[in-house]
Amino acid sequence: MVAISDSLTWQLISQNNSFLHKRNGKFSRTGAIRFSKEPTNVMSLSTFKYSGVANSRATSVGTSTDSKGNTYPVLLKNTKSGVASIPLNKNFRSALKTVVSQNARKDIEGKVKAKYAGVYNGNMARKELRKKTVVKAGRN
Repeated sequence: MVAISDSLTWQLISQNNSFLHKRNGKFSRTGAIRFSKEPTNVMSLSTFKYSGVANSRATSVGTSTDSKGNTYPVLLKNTKSGVASIPLNKNFRSALKTVVSQNARKDIEGKVKAKYAGVYNGNMARKELRKKTVVKAGRN
């Protein structure tokens, strides 16, 4: 297979690819938003900066399920053979260190950390492991 640059890849796939979803408007002047369903796209936006197909060093965070049906967060990375998933089933701090150390791009490091925090909190809420807040009412 011939290796091509990231910018040339983006030029070829930017207007039309299988991951592209256009929403809110039929024409460009009506404010259409272009989303992307790529597995390694951090923000799910169809831009060169966040594209997992056009960038060879893309990383993102997603979820995976095991044989028992439990969901857990995974770190997704582009490799030569495809997308590799690294399980993040430790506690929050050690998994966050893994996310930072495995991320090759410093320009999207904050976005990857924020996405991991959102996936982690959503998973904790789904398992009902997060403590619920007590609402105080009245003068008690």
